[in-house]
Amino acid sequence: MTRQKSILVGALLLGLMLSFSVSAKQLKLVASAWPPYVDENLPGKGLAMDLVSTALTRAGYTPSITIETWPRALEGTQIGIYDVIAGAWYSDERARHFAFSDPFYTNEIKFIKRKERGIVFNNLKDLDHLRVGIVAEYAYGDEFERATNFIKVPRNHVIQNLLKLTAGQIDLTLDDELAVRHELQQYMPSHIKELEFLPKPLDRKGLHIAISRKHPDHKKIATEFDKGIAQMKADGTYKKIIKKHGF
Repeated sequence: MTRQKSILVGALLLGLMLSFSVSAKQLKLVASAWPPYVDENLPGKGLAMDLVSTALTRAGYTPSITIETWPRALEGTQIGIYDVIAGAWYSDERARHFAFSDPFYTNEIKFIKRKERGIVFNNLKDLDHLRVGIVAEYAYGDEFERATNFIKVPRNHVIQNLLKLTAGQIDLTLDDELAVRHELQQYMPSHIKELEFLPKPLDRKGLHIAISRKHPDHKKIATEFDKGIAQMKADGTYKKIIKKHGF
């Protein structure tokens, strides 16, 4: 091989290596619209997406973002179409398909009802025979999932459940309190005075990223994300992002 050909081959190999390195650091993020945590029209595409993309960028990744329905986000990441779900609650069933980061935020899950209804909640037995609007494929917790003393009415979005609640088609719905308040303020302000949260939360759930186990570096991504969040908390970036989103 001549010196000129040797230089050309070396340059081609270097280019291929650099190209692989860049593609290996690209991550396809997905999440469902869940304002104020994820939304196409919010700064940074929502609080959760802002925190996640900032931490992953600090870790050297280049995230691309897709907003999908929750079932499609879940299934698409499970089979490897997407690499990372940007905000998910842990469950043992999900852990079969995803590697989870440490929690980077905490959600408080509360029931909401119409004010005139005398419904109380201390435990799931209090929900006997009630119709409860849920979001399909959400991980509300094993005890909630196993309960059969009330009727679970699935829909794809929180707002659908709130509309059914005000129409009297369900007795309760539930979600993260901030997410419900945001939906009411944005889309149903005239109904806010008709509804109230039950004071006791169903649960306080950690919000994680969930990395597809189809990705060869799923464990590494989780570890580097956790380090990125820790650095953001240490230098004040985390707090600044929370404040930017009004919390």
